[in-house]
Amino acid sequence: MASSPRDRSRTRAEPQRVAEANGPDLRGPADPGRTAAAAIAAGLLGAVLVALAAPAGVVRPEAGAAVAAAAVVAVLGAVAAPVAALVAARRSPAVAGALTAGAGAVALGLLVLDLQLWARPVDANRLELFRPLTAAHLSAGPGAYAVLAGHALGVVAGLLGMLTVARASHGDGYGHSSYPDHDGASVGRRIGAGWGAGIVLAALVFAVASLAGPLRSSDPVLLVHPLVGSPPATAIGSALVVVAVLVVVAAALVSVAPGVAAGALIGAGTAAFGLSGSRLAAGAAAGDGVALAPGSVVAAVACAALVALGVSLPAVAAARARRGIAGLAGGAGAQSAAPSTRRSGKPTAKALAAAEAAARARVDRWHRRAGLAGIAAGLLAAVGALLPVLSVPDGLPQPQILATRVALVAAAVLVVASAWLLLSEFAALVRPAVGVLWAALVAAVAAVLQSVVVATDLPGVGPGPGAWVLGLATVAAAVTGLLAWCAGSAEREGIDTSVDTPPRRAVLLVGMPAAVVSVVALALPLYRGTGYGPDSVTHWPWGWDMWGRALFAVVVVVAVWVAAKARPARAAAGSLGAAAGMGVYLIGWPLTSGRVIDPVVGPGGVAAILGVAALTATAVVAVRVDRR
Repeated sequence: MASSPRDRSRTRAEPQRVAEANGPDLRGPADPGRTAAAAIAAGLLGAVLVALAAPAGVVRPEAGAAVAAAAVVAVLGAVAAPVAALVAARRSPAVAGALTAGAGAVALGLLVLDLQLWARPVDANRLELFRPLTAAHLSAGPGAYAVLAGHALGVVAGLLGMLTVARASHGDGYGHSSYPDHDGASVGRRIGAGWGAGIVLAALVFAVASLAGPLRSSDPVLLVHPLVGSPPATAIGSALVVVAVLVVVAAALVSVAPGVAAGALIGAGTAAFGLSGSRLAAGAAAGDGVALAPGSVVAAVACAALVALGVSLPAVAAARARRGIAGLAGGAGAQSAAPSTRRSGKPTAKALAAAEAAARARVDRWHRRAGLAGIAAGLLAAVGALLPVLSVPDGLPQPQILATRVALVAAAVLVVASAWLLLSEFAALVRPAVGVLWAALVAAVAAVLQSVVVATDLPGVGPGPGAWVLGLATVAAAVTGLLAWCAGSAEREGIDTSVDTPPRRAVLLVGMPAAVVSVVALALPLYRGTGYGPDSVTHWPWGWDMWGRALFAVVVVVAVWVAAKARPARAAAGSLGAAAGMGVYLIGWPLTSGRVIDPVVGPGGVAAILGVAALTATAVVAVRVDRR
């Protein structure tokens, strides 16, 4: 029997609230505040262990006490970021996470530095932990395990900090700005090219200063070497600290949140100051054959500048946003005051034309600066290659350094490419190529300087005027790369970067193998000969030439990745610049192989040929993708 409507209404279910089955999991990602708290706890515990390392005894059986001033600076560098994160956590977990993430990146390099305490403690030169009194065998003590665990916890805190920032980035209002043009834009765009260049310059100065010897020692027990000649753990750890600072700076400038970018810079700067500042304090307070080295002074000042720029970054971004809002308000007021002309659209068109003209003029200025710096770097390299690069005793002939030929070629290529930056019609197209070629010049000059380093081991032989001019050319080339980056940032100010552009697969399919082959070419020798074994990546410690090639390899990989996301014409220019740089390296085979007997092509030569061809193909694919 069918039920009546009344009966059906009685059996209808009443609305009920459904209980949460899985609690917080239904609300999406976990609260970033919890992850930030874990990061802060790990960072604080790690700092405590670093502070306890020296009193616990880092080595045994016989070692002097740590230099007190250096130990204090090292502890302050370890504790600064987590304490600052603790203060910032209640107001902004993302900033707290960025502070621990920046410090954690540097802690990875410090962790590798600690391994020297087990390999050969007497060569560690960690005066903030202990001072060796004898060259006799030393073994790691409880303090060594404490400092290693402290830096390991710093790395863990950094990973948790990165997770905190990632979770916070999904929240509403992340990267928001009251100025519409800055809403969702990168920090580099918000603060302007000038401030961005200052941040990058501070990081580069720190990188260059870290290559020098951290201390000066006349103590026969303390043998202090520059980064190139240091033991493996010390050299790799120091290099990782430099790379960490550079990576944090790059990540901060592409971040969309000024507070997060500031936290990352402050965290990395304070942690790096814990290393360079402790060396500075050790040189000033150790006495007894130990003195300050210029490298530590410059590195510490660069870290302090990085921290200061990080502290001021939110205020700079806010000030630029206020100026932008004021400009918008002024334009709106002018339109309201003249409704009749507003309807015609003439004032708006004039204002837009004036703004576009000002933007073009600003970009042109950066192009000209990069072009002039590139021309100066090339001319300095050419002059240095033509001058005597060695000073020899009177009566002895001046030895011929064949690597100067490659430096001349690299200088000519950079001068020709940089000259196009002075022409506004072609500057934007050529700028990506110059952004790669400066590193090719550095690699070529580094090979010459390595020959100078080897020759100066002979009695009475020293660097000549050409060597000093080539050193200036290296600095000018690095400035060229920095200015080219600033010019690229100025070009992108008028482009909507709020939506991330995925890399083009076709460019990656050709470009990544090209980058891998190029890295292999730069890691292996171009040629071999009878009784001649050139440097390769497997020979340690690396010489200046190998470090120069490593720098160029990194730039080539970055250029390929950028090409996959760049506009087609600029992607092609960057790829062709990388191909030209690899061609300069490859031409070293016929120009310098005369120094060996029976030269034969090496694995690096074959890979370099493939690299030039593959990078050229990448440029072709980048353009053809657009035409389709």
